[in-house]
Amino acid sequence: MVEFKITENNHTFNGYHLGNRNLPILVCLHGMTGDLNSFLGLINFLSKDFHLILLDSPGHGKTEPFKKEEDYRFSSVVKRIDKVLNRIVNKPFYIMGHSWGADLALSYAKKFPDKVKGVVLIDGGYVFPEHVDGMTEEKALLGWEEYIKSSRYNSWNEVVKTYQDYTTKEWGKSLDSIIHSNFKQVSGKYVLKADSFSILASIKAFFKEPCSTTFGSIECPVLLFYATIPETDSSRNKGIQKIQKSIKDVKIVGIKNTKHNIHWDNPNVVAKELLMWRQQKET
Repeated sequence: MVEFKITENNHTFNGYHLGNRNLPILVCLHGMTGDLNSFLGLINFLSKDFHLILLDSPGHGKTEPFKKEEDYRFSSVVKRIDKVLNRIVNKPFYIMGHSWGADLALSYAKKFPDKVKGVVLIDGGYVFPEHVDGMTEEKALLGWEEYIKSSRYNSWNEVVKTYQDYTTKEWGKSLDSIIHSNFKQVSGKYVLKADSFSILASIKAFFKEPCSTTFGSIECPVLLFYATIPETDSSRNKGIQKIQKSIKDVKIVGIKNTKHNIHWDNPNVVAKELLMWRQQKET
């Protein structure tokens, strides 16, 4: 992978690219508290079929936080991302996001339809917050504030013990490499590297510009992967029904034995389904 840093409007984005530049382009946007390394397991199965561009989103990884809360609205973030991509991309591309990144991918496709060939959503962009029963902005912020405060670990083994619950895959070096850069050591403890202001401002953005506000403007094909654990989830079901009704060309795939981090749990199947979908749309 080749690292790059691009500064626009006095703000620097960090990213990596890999793969043959003549291949179709796939831009990858990670989820909350993560960074571009979230896709390390998945890109092993995609690097021969795509030129991959991985970005650290604002306040995450090595990308600087924004200074103003309003800059974290989806419609604002994607304008910044577009300025970065304009420096390195000169043809329409696919865009893939996990969780928060999926909402960003949809917002990008809404704002710049001529630049996007297709959108891939990995368990995001269809549920939170609209279809979560009883969810309010106040409740969401309190929950995330508590999560941030509690994410302090005395050892790396404590980190692993917590994150093992986020995946169905047995822990090993590959998962270590995916999450290690999500943490920094402060006073002998492992704490989240992601900027807390960025996290909470982004949560507020979900309520200002919920994902469904993008659906009617999506002109390209969409592929949605959803987690199947838990087996029954009313919020997930409502979200799937909404996106099916609202986006003209959407394929929905549930991946067996996966939690929210589907691309960690079964990257091989995710890649296989993605490549078959792309082939169908390009023939």
